[in-house]
Amino acid sequence: MRRPSTTRLLVLLLCVSAVVRLGLALRPGIWADEVFSLAMATGHSLEQPAAESDPARGDFVEPSGVVPSGSFRRYAEHEAPPADAAKVIRAVFRSDTSPPLYYVLLNGWTRVFGTGDASLRLCSLVFTVLALPLVWLLGRDLGGTRMAWTAAVLFAVSPVSVFYSVEGRMYSLLWLLAAGLAWTTLALSRRDARPALMAAWVALAAGGLLTHYFFVFVWFAFVAWLLLVPGRLGRAAAIGLAAVSALAVAPWYVRVPESLARWRVSGNWLADPLHGAEWLTRPFELAWSLLAGGSFWGGSPLVDGGLALAWLLLALQLLRSGRLRNALGREQLLLWLWVGAVVFGPLAFDLLRHTGASRVTRYVLAGLPGAMLLAALGIEQLRGRAHTAFVALVLLAWTAGLWPILAHRARPGAAYPTLAAELSAWAGPDDLVLVHSIPSGVIGLSRYLRPDVPVASWIAPLGLRRVPDDLERLLQGRRRLALVQVHNLAEPAPAEPWLREHSHLTRRELFDGALDVLTTDTAGLPPSQLAAMHEHKLIEVFYFDFAPASGATLVPTRR
Repeated sequence: MRRPSTTRLLVLLLCVSAVVRLGLALRPGIWADEVFSLAMATGHSLEQPAAESDPARGDFVEPSGVVPSGSFRRYAEHEAPPADAAKVIRAVFRSDTSPPLYYVLLNGWTRVFGTGDASLRLCSLVFTVLALPLVWLLGRDLGGTRMAWTAAVLFAVSPVSVFYSVEGRMYSLLWLLAAGLAWTTLALSRRDARPALMAAWVALAAGGLLTHYFFVFVWFAFVAWLLLVPGRLGRAAAIGLAAVSALAVAPWYVRVPESLARWRVSGNWLADPLHGAEWLTRPFELAWSLLAGGSFWGGSPLVDGGLALAWLLLALQLLRSGRLRNALGREQLLLWLWVGAVVFGPLAFDLLRHTGASRVTRYVLAGLPGAMLLAALGIEQLRGRAHTAFVALVLLAWTAGLWPILAHRARPGAAYPTLAAELSAWAGPDDLVLVHSIPSGVIGLSRYLRPDVPVASWIAPLGLRRVPDDLERLLQGRRRLALVQVHNLAEPAPAEPWLREHSHLTRRELFDGALDVLTTDTAGLPPSQLAAMHEHKLIEVFYFDFAPASGATLVPTRR
């Protein structure tokens, strides 16, 4: 009986991982950052100062009065005619703190497949599927066929990979570009400096640098490796490749200081610098975030602790037996530099900029393929059944983190459909939904509301609203009000104290963004959900009645 070919097995692994992710991608509901992706991809600038908004060019303009909720949806949809690449780049320059390549690609994708939730996430899924064979090829070239399969399986099953592979952001594109750049880097060192390989290296490097600014750490790691281990390429050629890739992105990067200096509605999320022991602990926490089974989506701290102990014991065993030397070869150094650069890079950024970027685990995601390959390289040093047993142990531990991703009906922060369904059922023509948020939060909620629900936005950083004048005007003729705080603005809604004084609070709901359920007992929540609240915050809803009422009631916890 013939054994199945490597190609067939790899296709099977691709199909299984894609099918699992497909089910997740088809779940309705996107969170604020994904709404922002659609806005950028459709050429709508959201975060500029109010005085600079140009409605004729698709910029977000906060309505002065009450409007139907459907009027906000257009900011996450294509206009007629659809925005071209130039308009997308303009929107990114004015609104985002990332480069524009992902949004330009998403623009083309959504013009073909639409701007629905599934379409947005399927774009990310495609990038993940394309990255997996590259992980396999790198594993084979650096450690043989068994390491290739170990790395590919780890990448396919990792909860981090599963979660971010269906998020409508640029992270899966980073995996594809980083893995592709790693493979071409290794190929250039091993083979003659073929023009096609050199052109591919420059294209992948430029693509990564135009997708996320922190890709510069990956680029730096691979350039450094080519200088340390030039092989058949030569150091002069390596310097030339680095220079050409830098020149390729220069037209965008020369304007980066101007772009980052612009005021944005939510531009202060990194403003709190690292404190005390964080300078020592954050690199280890960032590295562990690539291997752990749980995060703000759920998981078990106890299981993750056991998994960390298993990795530590593996490292000690390899060190004691002398096999660790096998993982420290000249070519294997590529993986160490890759992962080390993405882990320590944000710390260097924080040191220079006095920021807190090292607290954001998403910023090291470009190192995920390298982390899976490095993990596979360590496991590869085990022999026989020990190798199989350790892989099985990791996969078993990861099920604690995979289960919440697969079982929960919504992703962290994607509570909009549930909240919108309740508000749509509650709201009548004489009621008002007042949304205290950033523009993507207002658009995200309106995306799922009944189109005729009366909505007013209160985007405090724009400085266009005043208490009580605007409240009195917006509430003219209204019977009831639902005040919704959708996104973290690091401040309470200015309208809430006035409303409590001049109306009756009849109900208060807290939406846990991690599980898309109502909860009121924040003190009793497990650490995984508390971490989710820290990452995505809570959505709070206050229901006010302007008729006499006996007092407020609190919605009981729903599980």
